[in-house]
Amino acid sequence: MTMKWERSEAIVGQRINISQIKGFFGKKVKLADGEMAITEKDGKALKELDKGSHKVSGMFSREAEDVVFIDVSPKVLKRDVQGLWTSQDKEINASLEMTFRVTEPEKIRKLMMGRRDLVTIEDIWKELEKDVVSSGLAPVVKRKNVDDLTEEKKVEKEVRVAVEVEARKKFEVFGLDLISFSVRFILPEDYQEYLRKRGELKAESEKSRIQEEDEKIKAVHEREIAEITGEADTREKALDDAEKERIRREAELGIEEEETQQDMKDALEGLRLKELKDRQRDAAEQKRKDMGLEALREALPGRTSRTAEEKYDILKRMMGETEKMFLNRKIDKEMYRNIMGSYEKEKAELEAKMKKK
Repeated sequence: MTMKWERSEAIVGQRINISQIKGFFGKKVKLADGEMAITEKDGKALKELDKGSHKVSGMFSREAEDVVFIDVSPKVLKRDVQGLWTSQDKEINASLEMTFRVTEPEKIRKLMMGRRDLVTIEDIWKELEKDVVSSGLAPVVKRKNVDDLTEEKKVEKEVRVAVEVEARKKFEVFGLDLISFSVRFILPEDYQEYLRKRGELKAESEKSRIQEEDEKIKAVHEREIAEITGEADTREKALDDAEKERIRREAELGIEEEETQQDMKDALEGLRLKELKDRQRDAAEQKRKDMGLEALREALPGRTSRTAEEKYDILKRMMGETEKMFLNRKIDKEMYRNIMGSYEKEKAELEAKMKKK
């Protein structure tokens, strides 16, 4: 009796024990188009079998223990990938379709069927998902905005290149060949609504353009009739007046738009200047603290028991340090003047006190 492998579209490879194959004097298998088989013993491959009938075990010879059937016909893998992010941080989904086939059955048997008796398309996807999505698909989508993804042919080509570069290596590891690849992006509902409205606006704009063209043709026709009937001058004047009014109104709208933009610029500039002054004020206060102005004041009259001469020396050193900071551009001119003015006042008071002694 000859056994035929009852395969399904979801199965890529299946291991069957010799004992499950019927036959008393010998066990045979028949392989159809798109099928191959590998006989095994102790987990090692013995022989590869192509299309046709093959004896895998005899009554007195039982070399093989198992037969691994491999589907080498083209297989279609379809998956929906969720959680892809665009450059605008919009989350989208993608529907993938890949056609592949097994070109090296021994790799499938050795790498994927060591601990299992059945390999499905789902198992293939689990092995490829990381390379297809993380290394191929996701980086391309992250560089695009949603509008780019509506250009499916262009982006599909870019994604295919990325997938082939990153994922083909993994395909080859398992003895697979990628025949074709396609992707369809599933846009967010709010963006689909936007596209719908944009299409309506485009259609309305085209309708207005056609109406305008019709009106121009009608105007030319009426002008020709008026020239014949002698009413051309009056109608021409009316058309000129209408054109002048349109130009005047466009000019007024342009001026209003410029004034509005200038008002916005002035408001923003005012806010910017206020923030700058606030930062300078805070920086000046911090600089004074950093340079020891508070410590200096602790050394001035009435604060400690130091002599006026000692306080005077401290003040001169502080003035010298402040000047160095100004020369090294660590503080600006305005801050330098403010601090030095404070120091000069304290210096004059100390000099007057020392003269009284």
